[in-house]
Amino acid sequence: MKKWVVIISIFICCMIGFVMNSYLQGMQERKEYYNYAAKVAKRAADISTVEEFYLYNGRETYYVIVGKTSDGEKKTVWIPKDQEKKIIQKSYSFGKSKEEILKMVQNELKPYEIISIKPGMEKNIPIWEVTYKDRDGKYNYYYFDYKTGEWLKFYKSI
Repeated sequence: MKKWVVIISIFICCMIGFVMNSYLQGMQERKEYYNYAAKVAKRAADISTVEEFYLYNGRETYYVIVGKTSDGEKKTVWIPKDQEKKIIQKSYSFGKSKEEILKMVQNELKPYEIISIKPGMEKNIPIWEVTYKDRDGKYNYYYFDYKTGEWLKFYKSI
């Protein structure tokens, strides 16, 4: 009996170690993306203080930084993973805020649970991607124009 308890304990410890290692590796990769994006945003858009960082994986991967310049202006910077592509920077007031998108989604779509709201880029158009669960537990993805808040496309009940 003791033998089985020891074997099961070792198995559980190994599983916990495997899960923790996977988590830490994923977080390390995200930290590397953050450091790269912050460095590029400082150089390209004069961002001195990073307030938010988003990783957007759509048709293409973008690192999105929201921060303040040395003059105090709040900006959003879209940095493509493909370094051949152009970095896009806009004043934060250029578009709808995260809070405005959240209110709009809550009022119009009535989500059960909002998973994330993050800026991204599709076909050189800045967007907001909203991911939420409906009452059936299915995921829904809605995409809104970053500037106007106009609905662009969606994927429902995935």
